[in-house]
Amino acid sequence: MQLLDIEIKCDGRGDRVEIFPLFDIHTGKHNCNEPALKKEVAEIVKRDAMPGRHVKVLLGGDALNAVNPNDIKRFDFSDVADWLLTGKVEEVKDKLSNMTTQEVKRVAKILGPIKHLILGALEGNHEKVIRKRINQDIQTELCEKLGIPNLSDETLIRFRFNRGFGAASSIIVVARHGYGSGRSAGAEAIKLKAMLDEWICADVCISGHTHTFCVLAPQPAAGVPRKGKMPTDLIWKHRFALNPGCWLDSHSIGRGTYESNSCYPARAFMTAKIVVWPFYEQFIGGREYISPKIEIRSYPIL
Repeated sequence: MQLLDIEIKCDGRGDRVEIFPLFDIHTGKHNCNEPALKKEVAEIVKRDAMPGRHVKVLLGGDALNAVNPNDIKRFDFSDVADWLLTGKVEEVKDKLSNMTTQEVKRVAKILGPIKHLILGALEGNHEKVIRKRINQDIQTELCEKLGIPNLSDETLIRFRFNRGFGAASSIIVVARHGYGSGRSAGAEAIKLKAMLDEWICADVCISGHTHTFCVLAPQPAAGVPRKGKMPTDLIWKHRFALNPGCWLDSHSIGRGTYESNSCYPARAFMTAKIVVWPFYEQFIGGREYISPKIEIRSYPIL
């Protein structure tokens, strides 16, 4: 696990923080939807340019498909992305001789316009398998290419928001590539709830790996301030957990995909972002309380 302490300086109460989790991209796979990913990158660039916005991105693992011919069980030439097989004969040979390095270059180029916004990258199971089986640390290669921290298998991020005049607030986000497997209906919600229960300090928990988009119903928590006068009513906050889905088409016209051959259920082509208002006002019993307000906003990415 890696710990991150991120300070964000806000100009006013209306400032908004937007955190984009990009999980399970699988660059180099035939059914990786690169146009949708590039569209998301363009949207992140656009939002970063808006006044009063503070945009951050988290890479959640399996940015690379990282399945090469040595992996007898999983490798299939029909599952290889077209861009690895296009060009002159010698060029294609060069690409196929170091497929995972080509994937590192490809995803680094796609994410290049937002690399200054990326908090770091978690290691997914696909990157881990390459490191273990053929002694190539493509996770470190990708992080060095983008100039971002390697967050290992899981990370706890403390976001501290400062507005001057002593005004400050914070939230905690815990993220890991996966939190178990399972394809049955309801499995994802159960896992996300278990993650929230384990990381009781976290305001938001994020897990991917299963390619199953899911936003858990907010978990309410009531309390009172630890200092000062008691309020006339309870102060409520909500805790959140989500799986932001993947960037793979479940089915495609033409040759089959690994997903269709394995009879995996079609995945919702959705993603989500975390929106935070660091200095949200609540009035309880005529008294003002300032605390972060969090929303999980989901949207289609086709």
